[in-house]
Amino acid sequence: MRRAISLVFLSHGMVAGSWSTRIPWIQEHLGLSATTLGLVLLATAAGSVAGLLAAGPLLARFGARDATAILVPIYCLTLGLPALSPSVPVLCLTLALYGAMAGTSNVAVNAEASGIEKAAGQPIMTRLHGMWSVGMLAGAGIGALAASFAVAAPLHLAAVAVVTAGAALLSARSLPVRPSAPAPERRLGLPSRPVVAIGLVAFCSSFAESSVVNWSGIYVRDVTGADAVAAALAYVAFACTSAFSRLGSVAVIVRLGIVTTVRAGALTALAGGLLAVLAPLTWVAALGFALIGLGLATVVPQSFSAAADAAPTPGEGVSGIAMMTLFAGLGGPTLFGVVADAFSPRVSFLLVTAAVAAIALAAPVLRPRVSAPVPVPA
Repeated sequence: MRRAISLVFLSHGMVAGSWSTRIPWIQEHLGLSATTLGLVLLATAAGSVAGLLAAGPLLARFGARDATAILVPIYCLTLGLPALSPSVPVLCLTLALYGAMAGTSNVAVNAEASGIEKAAGQPIMTRLHGMWSVGMLAGAGIGALAASFAVAAPLHLAAVAVVTAGAALLSARSLPVRPSAPAPERRLGLPSRPVVAIGLVAFCSSFAESSVVNWSGIYVRDVTGADAVAAALAYVAFACTSAFSRLGSVAVIVRLGIVTTVRAGALTALAGGLLAVLAPLTWVAALGFALIGLGLATVVPQSFSAAADAAPTPGEGVSGIAMMTLFAGLGGPTLFGVVADAFSPRVSFLLVTAAVAAIALAAPVLRPRVSAPVPVPA
């Protein structure tokens, strides 16, 4: 059971990583300016919002297991569509579909993982998100390799789409069907008050993470004078420690508890943020980013778990957290850039440290609301 859901997360992450590496090919293929590309990519965000709003009713109708078996393979297959688009309007439509399936499948797989976590009696959600991170890194690596050998994006993305869709379908269908208590169906995936409180913690974490993902390379280039290779390695340090922390988190959470683990991680990330702000050298800034990745890795996964428990249905809770993290991921890098232009990049990273400090203070909202079940064999 755990291996099957791990493979679903791995496949989902590989799709995301593969897509990110071929955006330059699509820009060149259609002759898009930077401004046009930025506007076109908003179609993905719009689709994601629509998908997240639809996810709750879909899960209420089909259940998390069947929704995962349907939605994740479809999401994988949409990977190949943008590269086949002959024009900007068609590209917008395919990106909106890709975003919608990303949103709905994200909710489905996390809701199913929440159920498996309860059945297992162990906090495995963070480890599953670690598998997603591994898949993303693998997809990005394969994409970079394909680009270096001048493999056309339609061929590369179609191959990844077929392989990941097949793996996700077979894995999801092997998951056991678990009975679920009936719950009133909600027409809109709007989060309830407990989910909003948890979502604010996830928002702060996603804000900090997306700022590092989008600005770490530029930051070390402009602040410490790093070259292109060193700038890229600064992000790699963040991504690797994040994946490592997620994969090794179960024992730590079992020993310390969720609240203590998240708070200790937030304080670690706070130290990393301050290092980045004060960094006189590139390696010091890279160390700061590594500490941010290490410290924040458990926050969003545990927010999914906590929200699934707090909401009337797991799907409602998961979709609420996904919506909050989406907004943070869209707005965080933009706000970072505005502040960097108005003041300086160092001042921008003070926003990251403030968000991380808020996580440390608000960590108790992630405390489990129900007693853990007796562990059963996976």
